Amino acid sequence: MKIPSQIRCYLWIAYPHFRLHFSLLLAGWLRQRYAARMLEVRDNNSPRIHPGDCLAVLKTLPDESIDLLLTDPPYGSSYLSRSKSLPLVRIAGDGANEAPKLTKKMLKIAWLKMKWNTHGYVFCDRWSYEATKRAVIEACFTLKNTLIWHKNNRTRGDLKGNYGYEDEWILFFHKGRRWMFGKRDGNVLSFKKVPTQAMQHPTEKPVELLEYLIQKSTLPGEVVLDPFMGIGSVCVAAKNTDRRYIGIEIESVWYEVAKMRLG
Repeated sequence: MKIPSQIRCYLWIAYPHFRLHFSLLLAGWLRQRYAARMLEVRDNNSPRIHPGDCLAVLKTLPDESIDLLLTDPPYGSSYLSRSKSLPLVRIAGDGANEAPKLTKKMLKIAWLKMKWNTHGYVFCDRWSYEATKRAVIEACFTLKNTLIWHKNNRTRGDLKGNYGYEDEWILFFHKGRRWMFGKRDGNVLSFKKVPTQAMQHPTEKPVELLEYLIQKSTLPGEVVLDPFMGIGSVCVAAKNTDRRYIGIEIESVWYEVAKMRLG
């Protein structure tokens, strides 16, 4: 079909102006979206802690905004401390069937929130190891090693009929690949546990160990995520080493302790 000359003339004059106007509108929209995204990332990556369910809170974080996952999830042992100095509160989500599913769901969401070429550490014990290992692999992380945290004491357990346990395990994995910082160390890490009389949480991890892991895997200013924050030891370690942090805790009693520790 032949286009009348008057219409062709109009299109010839108007189209460049329309194209320029559209390009300016698109550029303005993209600038606004980018600015909003940067504000969102800045706000979400500022040092802070959240009360609530980690699965729900994790979904609110921007994708590919986290530099390190470092966390101590429930082991599935329904643990209840016998210490008289601690609140009589069971670890949330620590049932034998509940804990593996919770860790698996957390890791799948965390994979989306972590940047490419980052590290992750997840604590476990010999009984929760296989389920945690499967969860790491099924979440599409690359499992690199199992670190052994050698403590300076033994568990109570069967004092007459069994050897004492002096260790906990830490799964170390990558999303993509990232070099480590400092010299290459072995996978057995000797750090003293928190003295029983000084513990504020029944499964509290020593800040010195957490600082070591953070410094091996991140640079100052980067963001450390702990979805099972407890009393905020990972966040304290991040703060001590000039990293930003995001912590999440569902139990109000532990969240309040974390809030006091972090000021």
